[in-house]
Amino acid sequence: MDPHAHAHHPADASPAQDKAAGHGMVVVGTDTVFFSHLPMFMSPHDYQVILEGTFAQQAAYKADRTHQPEGTVFTFNPASFVLTDLFPPAPKRTQFRGDLFRGHFESPAEFPDEPFRIAGGVNVDVTNVVYSQKLTPHAKRPDRLEYLLFGKGRELFLAHLITGPPDFDQILAAKVTGREFSDDELRHGVRVQLTQSTTQRLEPGKPVSATAQVGSQKVTLKIEPGAELYFMERELKEADE
Repeated sequence: MDPHAHAHHPADASPAQDKAAGHGMVVVGTDTVFFSHLPMFMSPHDYQVILEGTFAQQAAYKADRTHQPEGTVFTFNPASFVLTDLFPPAPKRTQFRGDLFRGHFESPAEFPDEPFRIAGGVNVDVTNVVYSQKLTPHAKRPDRLEYLLFGKGRELFLAHLITGPPDFDQILAAKVTGREFSDDELRHGVRVQLTQSTTQRLEPGKPVSATAQVGSQKVTLKIEPGAELYFMERELKEADE
């Protein structure tokens, strides 16, 4: 397993035990930009984390993204830092620095195309930690697949909630009917569970039914998955124990 250079908020996170590393991230969103950590079941990458952030080169990123096919992957390769230093309630840092790419900066087998660097020396200011969860190899797997709905305005995304190996990391664009969610409700994501029992990941263009717990209310939703923006299972097949 290649330790790549690269919630909700866990009470058991132990920042003092985590080492600095290059925590690679998938970048999604156009007007509002989100960064999803590329996790593995090995320290210090054993966290699923979704961040909202801003950076000075956002106009260049938006222009590039607008001219690419909808499912194009974008990634961020940061300089080494301690990921848990970003976590609330008392973050030790609110910024990280690195290079922004169209394509996967590591060119793994799943994303073999040569990456294009959109901007280097990008300072990302973290404006919100949407989700952060430490991954434990022996976590109980839910009966039905669960996803985190997040985003802002009309631009919504679904991230598969990772439990234990073997598992997969997946982010898709999405449309949701049955209930409208405010930006405040989406700020820390809405956990949704598929109604059918399946281990198959969501597929673009194939609507599914789901439920979500919003406060004291359980709501039924219809989810229309859009473009798959990222998918990886090889790096989550097993734990390094």
